[in-house]
Amino acid sequence: MWFIQTAVARYTLYQCHNYLFDKIIEEQTTKNKPTQAKSNKIDATQNFWVSIVIPTYKRAALLPHLLTALKQQTYQNFDVVFVVKPSDDNTEAILKQAAHTLNLTVIIQTEGYIVDAYFLGVKHTTGDIVALLDDDALPAKDWLQETVKIFQTTKVDGITGDCFPVLLKKDTLEIIKEPEVPAQFSHLEFAFFGCPIAGLEQYKNAIANSGFVYERGNNPYWRKRKAVKALLRGPSMAVWGDALREINLPGEWLLGCAWEMVLGWQLWQRGLVLIYSPKVKVYHIVHGRTSSRDFLRPRADLLWAVEAELLFYRLYGAETHLSLISKITSDLFRVAHSLKYIRSNPNYQLRKIEGIAIGNILGIKWLLYKALDVNYSPLLDLKKIKKSQPKTY
Repeated sequence: MWFIQTAVARYTLYQCHNYLFDKIIEEQTTKNKPTQAKSNKIDATQNFWVSIVIPTYKRAALLPHLLTALKQQTYQNFDVVFVVKPSDDNTEAILKQAAHTLNLTVIIQTEGYIVDAYFLGVKHTTGDIVALLDDDALPAKDWLQETVKIFQTTKVDGITGDCFPVLLKKDTLEIIKEPEVPAQFSHLEFAFFGCPIAGLEQYKNAIANSGFVYERGNNPYWRKRKAVKALLRGPSMAVWGDALREINLPGEWLLGCAWEMVLGWQLWQRGLVLIYSPKVKVYHIVHGRTSSRDFLRPRADLLWAVEAELLFYRLYGAETHLSLISKITSDLFRVAHSLKYIRSNPNYQLRKIEGIAIGNILGIKWLLYKALDVNYSPLLDLKKIKKSQPKTY
């Protein structure tokens, strides 16, 4: 009975959130500019220096396209920090050649994974603004210009850019058309997944009190609604350099699932204002895998599902609005959801269920170690899961 009552209460609260959220977005769209923040750095005449951090691994085939896009930027006050995980695919030679025409630094990553790579790069930045870019994302020519303009003219501290999925055909990009999706879940489904953490009700993307990450509409939906508050997420992000260099996320990810949300949450906790802007555009090449994950491999599907569950436990204790009851409710509903659609893709749905179970086991283990003041990192168990899974499919 409590299960149904909890869902009904959440549904009612969610409807109130929807009303308030729509009113805020209507006001922002009318003004056609981001919400003002507390920053005092507004200076429309200052040419901020931008440091771009790009981790890369096995991308020799795509790097020439990325380097060309960087050279074509209409805003030229920038340097690039490439963090290279060696792969014997000629990456270093390509970047050495590019250094003749770009202000480029190469840092070799000898240990760690994707999140470690980003923050290793951040340590080597000096820019007023630090932009984080995936190595398979090609920035539009005005990517930096639009980014800097927002920092120059609005009191904003961090930006998530728009992302267009594209197919790379020789030297041309074919944009994949996406339908507008106003919400990832129906109102009834959302009631079971938990309510937004208090203070994030207005955000395009947010963390629920169940630890679940959700999007209030996809990018095509928000392109018509201009800038809106949003936690960091996606292949293109930018933050004030001083603020970002004060943060160092621990190396507790293999694939990096939701690491941007944790970073965004930390910045938001410090009072920084974060937005999504459709004017800051990149073209994300669709090719089956990114620098941090490979969705075509079942082994990675399981790891991704496990890391998704660990988001709740990463923040538990630090974020007071997280709820164990909401977490349990969300888990039960998601298991039921996977069982409902198991015939459509049995292996994938079973891995999701397995990921929920393993993720919670590791999460509870993590909390117990914290309570006992014993050092523990889920990375050790994530590596064991990776090794235990078949390598060929």
